Amino acid sequence: MAEPEAKICLTFDFDAISVWPGALGMTSPAAVSRGEFSGRVAVPRVLDILRREEVSATFFVPGITIEAWPDLCRRILDEGHEIGHHGYHHITPVTLDEAAEREQLEQGLEAMDRVLGGHRAVGYRSPGAELSANSTRLLAEHGFLYESSMSAQDFEPYWCRTGDVIEPNGVARLGNEIELLEIPFSWTLDDMPQMEFIMTSDGVFLEGLSDPEKCQRMWLADLDYMVEEIPGGVFTMCFHPEIIGRGARIRVLERMIARGKEHGARFMPARAAAEDWIGRHPLRGQ
Repeated sequence: MAEPEAKICLTFDFDAISVWPGALGMTSPAAVSRGEFSGRVAVPRVLDILRREEVSATFFVPGITIEAWPDLCRRILDEGHEIGHHGYHHITPVTLDEAAEREQLEQGLEAMDRVLGGHRAVGYRSPGAELSANSTRLLAEHGFLYESSMSAQDFEPYWCRTGDVIEPNGVARLGNEIELLEIPFSWTLDDMPQMEFIMTSDGVFLEGLSDPEKCQRMWLADLDYMVEEIPGGVFTMCFHPEIIGRGARIRVLERMIARGKEHGARFMPARAAAEDWIGRHPLRGQ
């Protein structure tokens, strides 16, 4: 039997303005403008490249971004891309109790349904790529197919668990696998820590500002490794449009697409990668 083909999931966290007041508590006009760039310039620029290259991708979008940029989110769907859930406000669930986390999930789903004509997300990435002890269970309860915030594998999806208990002394008692697939995420394959500069009233929060060509070398080296060493692997890249879509940084996206095509990899939304993996690796007992 032929080995399954390599898969590339280009994912874009379309936070827009939401991340500045939500995660960072910054509401100044200067901070807001950095998020506004995403909707005004960066996402259209990214979509134009994806259309030209005939590549489909996944956009994880907070509910308030959908409400703020409805036409642009409709364009994302109309051009064959996936929209996944990214909270309602851009607030990490680690800071929320179970009721508040559930509310954020349901508000995000309601915004999609109302604004995008009944669209229902099946994938989730947490704001800040962090999960609470309740997150995977809540996602399964709400019928999500996959989530993409964890890093226990690099290029192979795996089944999530619920009920993990981590003792204060570091001893871990792992819970049970559930019917929710993890499409692995890694900060090493994320443009924000590498390229973004964030300074809050408390000082420098994120230094970033790396040379885009340095980032390109890192990311292409990981892509090459996956293609060479992990048959049928899934390479999940996390971009933020306001970062990768600013000026010449967009060339990094173009070159990653070119390298993937050279490898003969298949570009697909995360949903398609999840469905393919589940079809070949059913949950034990199913």
